[in-house]
Amino acid sequence: MEALDRYEDRGLPFVAFLFRIARNAAIDKSRRTRPDMSIDELVNHPESGQNVEAEAARSIERDVLFNAMSKLKPDYREVLLLRFVEGYGAAEVGRMTGRSEGAVRTLQHRAIDRLRKELDKMGELSLFERFSGADAAE
Repeated sequence: MEALDRYEDRGLPFVAFLFRIARNAAIDKSRRTRPDMSIDELVNHPESGQNVEAEAARSIERDVLFNAMSKLKPDYREVLLLRFVEGYGAAEVGRMTGRSEGAVRTLQHRAIDRLRKELDKMGELSLFERFSGADAAE
């Protein structure tokens, strides 16, 4: 609420300003209270009994991806999540985060490159290669 006094109209939607405040507050809180990441908390129960093996493989892939993502800079994680999980376009992410579309694309490229390197260090590069079709090139 303290930041509301500092709002200046710069041609961006007010909601982008509020998103930026919420984002910064979340980052501040996560820095103060880093949650312990335990394997026990990441256990996923099969959603159905039809293909337990495939569900177990997806669960392992999610764990690997989660671990790799947790090693990225917060800005990298944010742009990857907004672009590929939430499905926003680069221009929309730019408005939300106070960046230009070009800056978002540059950050996305760096984030994807860093994620690939993290997965390679973990010996899981095949996971990246399997999912890095046309989406990663955008």
